[in-house]
Amino acid sequence: MHNTYFLLFYEFVKIGLFTYGGGYASLPFLYQLIDKYSWFSHSELLQLIAISGITPGPIGLNMATFSGFETLGLKGAFLSSFALILPMILITTQIFRLYKKFIENRFVESILYVLRPTSCALIAGVGIKLFYNLVLNNFSSINYKALFVVGFLFILTFKLKRDPIIYMAIAGVFGVLFYLFK
Repeated sequence: MHNTYFLLFYEFVKIGLFTYGGGYASLPFLYQLIDKYSWFSHSELLQLIAISGITPGPIGLNMATFSGFETLGLKGAFLSSFALILPMILITTQIFRLYKKFIENRFVESILYVLRPTSCALIAGVGIKLFYNLVLNNFSSINYKALFVVGFLFILTFKLKRDPIIYMAIAGVFGVLFYLFK
């Protein structure tokens, strides 16, 4: 059990240290945790993503909290949340101290230039994995309801360009309708 606390802390410090681009950029690391430790399943990760997206606060921190809770209960939730934000606190305080030098450094600009598309690629990769697991059911069958919702909301996001909360509300309505009309 003590080993699990250490591993949980280590993995979320690592996620906090190497996640750039927002909370969804932590998804590849969370997928790795499924394969490495089996602390939660792919379907539980999908639920974590949905819950994190609709609850207040940063998505990455919400996912760390829920992941820790799934793994070790309330203690795990606190430990994983603290571990996730610890690198950010340490790095941010140092960056603010050296802000002017840091931001105008060509080397740093080059690193940030490469990190942006890298984060985008990681998020796109997770999006493809989510689509594969949710809609295609690992190529065993097609979940037509999920395909309809994904397609409909995908088109809406490009047409309407509204607040993401609207799309979450629409998805909630679909969930209620699918439940009522099984």
